[in-house]
Amino acid sequence: MAKAVVAGHICLDVIPEFAAGTCDLGALLTPGSLTEVGEAVVATGGAVSNTGQALYRLGEEVVLMAKIGDDEFGQTVQRILDQAGSGLADGLRVDADSSTSYSLVINPPGIDRVFLHSPGANHTFGSDDIDYEKAADCDLFHFGYPPLMKRIYEQDGAELKMIFEKTGCDHFAGHDIC
Repeated sequence: MAKAVVAGHICLDVIPEFAAGTCDLGALLTPGSLTEVGEAVVATGGAVSNTGQALYRLGEEVVLMAKIGDDEFGQTVQRILDQAGSGLADGLRVDADSSTSYSLVINPPGIDRVFLHSPGANHTFGSDDIDYEKAADCDLFHFGYPPLMKRIYEQDGAELKMIFEKTGCDHFAGHDIC
């Protein structure tokens, strides 16, 4: 059984490279303009990927639980996670009716980054997307980015509350924070 379950938000980040001193953020968004950029880094992002991969690299047994679309971006997310560690993509749910979440990360040198974000399948993620059998015996259950997941924050967070109750994480004191 996994020692850590990381559930919630996942996305694909597309990060174009900007040469130093070549970008004015105002000019970047001028209608009709063209800004030349370098190669793009394509990486997974979001709490599930970032926290889950960090725990995996630290030697923890980890299961990732998130939702992606049945599309090119979803396949890329799966491939990146598979390359990062054996079985990391196994807990992802593929939703044929949703697109995979992605962010365009505009990160010119010397300027705070700007995100253009599509929530995709994250907006449909809910309590029924958690594998409670795998979560039952974990030492750590981490749920990331609920404010970016529509179904989770609707109805005053009813889905998030249900997830915490079903995983036994319905208390918030000391090291018992989930």
